[in-house]
Amino acid sequence: MAIQDLVKLGLSPNEAQCYLSLLNQGSAGASEIAHQIHVLPNAVYRLINSLVKNGFVIKLDCHPVKFQAIPPSVAITNFSQQQIKTIEITQTSIISNLTQNPTGFNPTNIEILTGKNALFTRSAQDIVKAKQEVLIISIGEPVPDSLKLANRDAIAKGVKIKMIVHKYNSDNETLLKSWLKMGLEVRYYQDWGYHLTIYDGNKATLSINNPRNTEERISLVIHSQALANALREYFYTLWAKALPIS
Repeated sequence: MAIQDLVKLGLSPNEAQCYLSLLNQGSAGASEIAHQIHVLPNAVYRLINSLVKNGFVIKLDCHPVKFQAIPPSVAITNFSQQQIKTIEITQTSIISNLTQNPTGFNPTNIEILTGKNALFTRSAQDIVKAKQEVLIISIGEPVPDSLKLANRDAIAKGVKIKMIVHKYNSDNETLLKSWLKMGLEVRYYQDWGYHLTIYDGNKATLSINNPRNTEERISLVIHSQALANALREYFYTLWAKALPIS
């Protein structure tokens, strides 16, 4: 099972066997590892080089040369974070390349964003592009300056921004009233666990967060006028039930 889990993480089956062998032995030379996992010593060096590069194994300063496994809590955490970073960079590049549209035709599609920062960055970009209306359902949490400026600039050019917040208490009262002063219309409707923004009834972003850790979010950027309009109707249904903040 451990080999299968490491393969799912991104190691080859032989790399996973090599790493587990070193975990069990503590430290070992190439010939010992080769005997343990039933491959040729030359093949072990190729596996070791890859594991060293990816932070699973270190080369000990001794003669004959021996290798030692880095504890899983360190190796797997660091490798996973690097994989996530690589995926995010690749995702951004691919989306940028595939969404360039010289004909002006915007097909229905969905983009996926991970994490709170990615959501805030994308929201600031899309609010700036809005022409008439931005509808937001939010936890009611602090946002970065870039998003505050995007809201301010949108309002300055005549865009109406309405926000329903899920939380309204002494912790965020000052924050919400600062948004009112900025020109947002803000109401309160008790709920939790998701974030929704609709831009001009043409595009929407729906986010689901971990209720215990709101930093953990998955967001769908939905390029669909039909679905955006349906979500707009949902927003106004809640807006009628929500309580004004003053």
